[in-house]
Amino acid sequence: MTRPAAPRTQPGQATVPAGRAKALDAGRAAAVERRRADSERCRQRVLDVLAAMRKDRQALSDAEITRRAAVNLQYLQRHRDLKAEAETVRAHLAQDRPRAAAAATARKEAALEVENRMLLEQNTALQRTLHEVQNELRTLRAHNLGARLRDGLNARSLRDTEMEELREQRDAALAASRQAETAMQALRNVNQRLMIENSRLIAADTSTPPRTVSAALAPPCP
Repeated sequence: MTRPAAPRTQPGQATVPAGRAKALDAGRAAAVERRRADSERCRQRVLDVLAAMRKDRQALSDAEITRRAAVNLQYLQRHRDLKAEAETVRAHLAQDRPRAAAAATARKEAALEVENRMLLEQNTALQRTLHEVQNELRTLRAHNLGARLRDGLNARSLRDTEMEELREQRDAALAASRQAETAMQALRNVNQRLMIENSRLIAADTSTPPRTVSAALAPPCP
């Protein structure tokens, strides 16, 4: 008979019952999912306003965009890719090529920042998963050793089935650990390529001579 896994604990913390730990994990996961869904809805509302701007050929300020999208006034400041997209639409409507080129560069840089932030978040999640797998592996090894010490050499045959299950769980934990390490390395490689591309874009942008834009074509203030 397989014994239930002992609840995970951190040094200096009290042991949390397995049922309560699962409930807490489920609650945290649900909260994260709600925040993600709310963020996606806010983003989609802003994108809908930008699409309407382009369709109606009506340039809107950042403040008006946030008002129509029913998001925080600082939303575009915190989401530079959407702010750059809004500036791209305004430049397109004004038929201002230099301004459109600058907005396109800003949009690429902002998109790289967003992708880099997502990769960092995924890296953090993978590290957390790796630590959990390592903790479970240590627990399995402790159970394995404890079973041997309790049963003794003469009773070892009575534990063959349970020991085989423990070995299978250990092998699965090791495989998950290796997969997490591989995924983390892949994320680090992608992150390095993004940093190189970002540096190249910034260097290209700084090497371009500045252009003077007429005050009449300046975007409306938010």
